[in-house]
Amino acid sequence: MKLNRTSQGPHADGVITRKLFQKTMITMVIAELTGGVTAIIDGILVGRYLGTTALAVSGLGSPYYSVASIISGILMVGCTNLSTKAIGRGDRDGLNCVFSLTLTLGVALSVLLAAFGAGMPGQFALLFGAKGATEEVFTQTAAYLRGLFLGAPGFILYVILTPILQLDGDALRPKIASIACAVTDVAGDLLNVFVFRGGMFGMALASSISHYVAFLIVASHFLKKSSLFHFSFRAIQKGTLSPLLRDGLPRAMCMLSRGLLPILLNTLLLRLAGDAGVTALSAMINSSFIVGALGWGIGGAVLIMGGMMIGEQDVKGLRTVMKTALTDILIGVIALAAVVFLCARYIAVLFVPDGGEAQSMALAFVRCYAICLPFLAFNVTMANYLQVVSRTLDANIVNIDIEVVFTALAAYLLSSFLGAAGVWIAYAAGQAVLSLFLVLRMLLSRDSGRTGLESHMLLPKDFGIPAHDCIERSLHSVDEVVALSGEVVPFCAERGIAVKTANRLALCIEEMAGNVIEHGFADGKPHHLDVRVLVKDGTVVLRLRDDCSKFDLREKAASWQPDPEHPERNIGIRMIMRVAKDVAYTNTMNTNNLIITI
Repeated sequence: MKLNRTSQGPHADGVITRKLFQKTMITMVIAELTGGVTAIIDGILVGRYLGTTALAVSGLGSPYYSVASIISGILMVGCTNLSTKAIGRGDRDGLNCVFSLTLTLGVALSVLLAAFGAGMPGQFALLFGAKGATEEVFTQTAAYLRGLFLGAPGFILYVILTPILQLDGDALRPKIASIACAVTDVAGDLLNVFVFRGGMFGMALASSISHYVAFLIVASHFLKKSSLFHFSFRAIQKGTLSPLLRDGLPRAMCMLSRGLLPILLNTLLLRLAGDAGVTALSAMINSSFIVGALGWGIGGAVLIMGGMMIGEQDVKGLRTVMKTALTDILIGVIALAAVVFLCARYIAVLFVPDGGEAQSMALAFVRCYAICLPFLAFNVTMANYLQVVSRTLDANIVNIDIEVVFTALAAYLLSSFLGAAGVWIAYAAGQAVLSLFLVLRMLLSRDSGRTGLESHMLLPKDFGIPAHDCIERSLHSVDEVVALSGEVVPFCAERGIAVKTANRLALCIEEMAGNVIEHGFADGKPHHLDVRVLVKDGTVVLRLRDDCSKFDLREKAASWQPDPEHPERNIGIRMIMRVAKDVAYTNTMNTNNLIITI
């Protein structure tokens, strides 16, 4: 490639990272909505057609989703964490190992949960706080739980697979699955209410069927040969089980706490306000699956994108991820909270249409939950960030604090002198106090070896490449490519890298980055290319990330055969494959990620 030199290109602007974060967040929000959409639909239709008693049953059965989410959460987060780090390293064998182990465990554990739950629904009803309820409520709760547990495999496997589809660049199927899940559940619920009259068991069975529909839709993605993830029992390695469970433990603590909280509050409200209090809490919990999804989605995006940055040892990228998350909270979640607060009366009426004490308490619950939304989003984001930076113990503590410690403790303390009102006030008060603690923790923790914001990011001591050993650029033109190729030669010389290696690096940049600019950018659509050069332990690594069409250098090089009549054809890429020590490629979230070790 013949190129002319010009001025130095711009520093990395983080556009690709921000775009990937927003795409990931949307997918995670959809996953959160689909995970709870059946509970929302059940709550609305139950309240309108089966009465407030049935709505209380729905609330008492809601911890089922948290129990199922303990299994799905461990495996989904553990798999996501290990997969994003493997993608950052370009380790495709490790990727398939994690995927195969996760899917195997997911099937086995979800089937066991379904068998135990459907076989012992009465015991689970007692566990979920129905002991103090009337006999009618207890009987219906047991029937409701039996139907829900029958759908555990569909629910759990759907939750596990959705982030994997995001990593594999398929954002469409989760959306289709979400719509199909909602439509199937609505149809099933209406048939149950007006045709089959199956009561709460029928409502739960409709939810279970809808979860299986959603699972089958997302599972169809893996029938594609081009999928980044491939299942194989032979790919499973014993050493992967421990880090998978360890990385997923904070999510399990979160889901366990999320399930314990309504149990604790139901027990408290039955004593303070009877079935009306449980009905009001049920309305708030059901609505939270919608209004709380954005905050949980932002936290999930931090987990995925942060894991990729950790795998690449990219401090700036991790900082961009957190800045994007906090911006989304400040703009998106606060705006959502305001809308929810103003529309709280309509939300309460949607779930409790008959008026009375239950509706008044539901209104207060929804308003207090609206106030807590920004704090909750921040706390979930911080818990996931702590996990990303390998502070697992801290992440576990925060995940327990989010629900049980701060909110439940505040509820019991405030209710001692405010009565039932103290329970709904506790949602806002508990989350706000926890946010304050987390902010103080970040401000008071300072790494003397780092400067600026990075000194408060709680990063591992050995994480990242020193700024003076790294070049990061966002390139938009061939001239900028040439400028960077000229810059890396003296950069390598100053760090003791052989001239031969430096020249090879320059060649790789001109060929690969130039190829992206000339061909990938040629479709007339807006594209971005981020290039990162780093020196570590005497080795030079080049990473290119772009949002153009899929282009696997290794596959292309292997398929090209020398042409005797045109020996110069593709010579640059063939030379790169010969001089590079290692070439790793992944296409994740519709971006090309190429890592060349020289």
